[in-house]
Amino acid sequence: MSASQLSDLLAPYLVPSESTKIRYFHGRGKTVPELEWLTIDRFQPILVATIFREQDTQTLVALKECLESVLASLECDTLVVQHRYDGKADNELVCGELPAEPVAKEEGLRYKLDFQRGQNLGFFADMAEGRRWIQERAAGKKVLNLFSFTCSFSVAALAGGAESVVNIDLSDAALTLGKQNHALNGFQGAKVHYLPHNIFRSWKKLHSLGRYDIIVIDPPSAQKGSFMVEKDYPKVLRKLHKLLAPEAEILACVNAPWLDYAWLEQCVADNLPGAEWGARLPGTEGFDEAGEPALKTVHYRYTRPEELDN
Repeated sequence: MSASQLSDLLAPYLVPSESTKIRYFHGRGKTVPELEWLTIDRFQPILVATIFREQDTQTLVALKECLESVLASLECDTLVVQHRYDGKADNELVCGELPAEPVAKEEGLRYKLDFQRGQNLGFFADMAEGRRWIQERAAGKKVLNLFSFTCSFSVAALAGGAESVVNIDLSDAALTLGKQNHALNGFQGAKVHYLPHNIFRSWKKLHSLGRYDIIVIDPPSAQKGSFMVEKDYPKVLRKLHKLLAPEAEILACVNAPWLDYAWLEQCVADNLPGAEWGARLPGTEGFDEAGEPALKTVHYRYTRPEELDN
């Protein structure tokens, strides 16, 4: 692709914005068919372009020139291109210098970015509406954050006044970054648990830490050996009645392009008695989609059925 073609396609998106959005171009949403292989994120002062399919040299040179030309207008001075294809995820520093402690900023909170992690920097910008949702309703609540990754839901819940949060994830490294996120936002003294455990072997432990007013379910779609969404999501839902308070709320999330909202909502209906559909959360700004979004987030209200034993 020539420099002029690429510049013409990206020009409407690479403009200064008064909003705090992170995603400036979302090719994965298939709204620009020629650029389905590209996303562009702004973590001021860093601009990050992620390439999901190998490109020829001409296109790569054109992309870098195009992005370097808009750095100043986007108040950035550093450009990183991540090559994420053929089973690899290499971060190429094109120009500038990474800050000693790069962060993502959202709703007055900060989340650490790790450019040494590989394909995931430690923060998923597409879940902004989910974090806003929990921050708005967490005051005085006990929260369980399943598949917590780097604990951004936990940070948002504490910012909203949560009484306590339990974070559980199989990755000890992700939880370590999660602890740093809490410290970064002044929550190191909060009542927070970090459990580096397999969820399916930890139900008794989770139950021992109390009944929860809010449970977030945000699993990987496919993680070989630990979680496959179609097989394992129903198993998680069937265990929740032993963990939920008699009156509670649930945020059910699935990030799988091959599954639609109907699958998620039917899965909850079939496997969690007492869950009443509340609303689908809106998509995050910048993540424009030609069809249904890859990320589905649905709010449920829960009332414990009388027939279930305590």
